[in-house]
Amino acid sequence: MYHREWKCRCPKETADGFVEYLAETGIKDTQSIEGCTGYQVLKREVGDEVEITFVSFWQEFELMKEYAGDNLYKAVLYPEDHKYRIVPDTEVKVYDVIETLTASDFIN
Repeated sequence: MYHREWKCRCPKETADGFVEYLAETGIKDTQSIEGCTGYQVLKREVGDEVEITFVSFWQEFELMKEYAGDNLYKAVLYPEDHKYRIVPDTEVKVYDVIETLTASDFIN
């Protein structure tokens, strides 16, 4: 399994709108690809801004190319991102997931 992580910052007043827009764009696009097994959206306040992290999970490394293109480490940005005054990371991080544990794994 692989974990693909992208971040951006935006003003507090546009954060909720951007998360809704992300659901219509990046989340919808990744979830339409077979082999993308899920996602998480994380949000935290950093001073006067909000940092938003979008994580998607993939069964195979090559399947991410259907979303990201040949350069898996280049951020996928959308035409209306600027409306939310985001400051996007232009590169993403990709991790090989080596272990996952859920509560059901250790509760008997």
